[in-house]
Amino acid sequence: MSVRDAIPQRSRRHGRGRIAIALAVAWPMGSALAAELPVDAVTLSSGGLAEVQRSASLDGDGTLYLEVPLEQVNDVLKSLVVRDPSGRIQGLSLDGLATLEETYRRLPFGPEDLGSVARLADTLQGVKVRVSSGGQRLEGLLLGVAEHDAAPEENGAPTLSLLDEEGGVATLRLGDDARLEVLDPALRERLAEAAEVSGRARTDEMRRIAIALDGEGERDVSLTYVVAAPVWKSAYRLMLEADGEARLQAWSVVENASGSDWSDVALTLSSGAPVTLTQRLLERYWPTRPEVPVSADSTAPVRQDGGSMELRGLKAESMVAYGDAARSRSQGMAAASAPAARPEVVESATAATWQLPDPVDLAAGRTLSLPYIDASVPARRVSLYQPERGERHPVAAVRLENDTEAWLPPGLVTVYDADVGHVGDVNLPGIPAGESRLASFAADRKVRVAESSHPEERVERMVIVDGVLRITHRSRRVTRYAVENDAREARDVLVEHPRRDGWEFASEALVESTAGHHRLELTLAPGESGEVVARETRTRRQSVALADAGMNQLIDWREAADDDTAGQLEALVERRRALAEVERELEGIEEGIARAVERQARIRDNLAAVGTDNDLGQRYLGDLESEEEAIATLEERREAVEAELESRREALAETLRQLP
Repeated sequence: MSVRDAIPQRSRRHGRGRIAIALAVAWPMGSALAAELPVDAVTLSSGGLAEVQRSASLDGDGTLYLEVPLEQVNDVLKSLVVRDPSGRIQGLSLDGLATLEETYRRLPFGPEDLGSVARLADTLQGVKVRVSSGGQRLEGLLLGVAEHDAAPEENGAPTLSLLDEEGGVATLRLGDDARLEVLDPALRERLAEAAEVSGRARTDEMRRIAIALDGEGERDVSLTYVVAAPVWKSAYRLMLEADGEARLQAWSVVENASGSDWSDVALTLSSGAPVTLTQRLLERYWPTRPEVPVSADSTAPVRQDGGSMELRGLKAESMVAYGDAARSRSQGMAAASAPAARPEVVESATAATWQLPDPVDLAAGRTLSLPYIDASVPARRVSLYQPERGERHPVAAVRLENDTEAWLPPGLVTVYDADVGHVGDVNLPGIPAGESRLASFAADRKVRVAESSHPEERVERMVIVDGVLRITHRSRRVTRYAVENDAREARDVLVEHPRRDGWEFASEALVESTAGHHRLELTLAPGESGEVVARETRTRRQSVALADAGMNQLIDWREAADDDTAGQLEALVERRRALAEVERELEGIEEGIARAVERQARIRDNLAAVGTDNDLGQRYLGDLESEEEAIATLEERREAVEAELESRREALAETLRQLP
């Protein structure tokens, strides 16, 4: 299946006019007839793209010429689709970015030489020319041009030399009236081509794409391509009415940034978020190649071939004023008149499209605002309280339900009250069909909300399993919202209570939940007060090995546990207390031994200083013996206490083993 068969052709409208991008038909058999064709249809995407459709009538073989701005060439080369019912496309051709360099690469002169007869003549050595200046004329093979240095008051004009038909060399001073004629027809044609290319390069903002087609008979050929375009925007008008209904108008803001006028164009608006890519297809990318030295005759042996080298290729890099649309006012709301006709709405899996019923005329650079949705939608007024705002007063809001045929794009909404006029603005997110959104537009100063919160934390359950104490903690938070309605009319108050991860929520006033909030509803009569309560609970579980628990922890857990668990913990407390007594006694013995050793060291130092052959020395010897006896007694006691410590540890371990 060909591309033209796989893509359905969009219906075209009559009354085509001139368009921004010129498209001409080159008729076969050398005919010079060409017709400038209009744009049939444009689809503007909210992703910043424009799908453009054009058409041409063609008889037999022919070439279509599409002139596009240079910045659109890459997109056209990427996306152009040609639909020919009885023909086939041969290919596309256009000037590249280096056309000027390629043209002059084959010529002896450059673009800078075209501005001077003398400079151009100096590049044409050996070319047959006819030159005239100052009433003189010479003809022959051009030899060169000599520049002369001269004072400002003297004539320093260059002198041209040529070889005439008799073989003589003649010279001619080139003045301001100098004229040079190239007599070689081929070079003269190339000179004209170079001048034309240079002229185009000075305003190199357009490219002419030639589309060659083979076919038979008369037929309509259509072209479709996608280029970048300004994002179209939505601006809404919402009039609130007393019976729970609201009138919603969506206006599109469209800009023609194509560079020329649209005339009688079928315009379609498309929403969605398409993937948009671009690539510089018109630029040249040259692969790098390794340089191999030239081999020459030599007595030295030639290096053997080491294998091919991989070529490394370069990768290609991969609100605005309204136009002339009609405006009207109804009951203080701008643009309340209904559109003349309803757009055709189609919703696909990824986008919604609105095909405007009337052709569009829009001059280049102008902006047009047109209504594309006009519907009565369910709208319920509420006072929305959001605690995170830190204010006592809620905001006036309206719950909009999208019961239209398609998704409502995001945009600003100007809100009007049928009785008082403008009441506020809303930045509305997109609303899928069949869903609703809250739109807040003003502060509600006649309603006050006071918030209070009371957190609680307690141990709900303790159980001992395999020597491990499993504790269940219960956290509870009660938040009360006291609401006072000072208005003369009833209020539906909606409180958005923040959601907390890991917490269970309960409230008799709960009506719905969002990703970040629970919504609680309260209806108050004029002058009435009321309250909504939000209850949150969270359960945490903790496991602790009782063998590693200290005395204070065991006592705290015993106080919070039930009777059975408290009894089990009491036995552990007694065992742990008995063990702690022995540990303290052993610690005291160790400290006593350490002090005795310190005293011994001090006595030995004194004894060394005074000697043993005097009364003081003898006394130090007696003290040293006493300390030795004290240490021996403490060490004996330590052995007994260590044995008792081991016994009590075993008793604690046995108690732990007997636990459930």
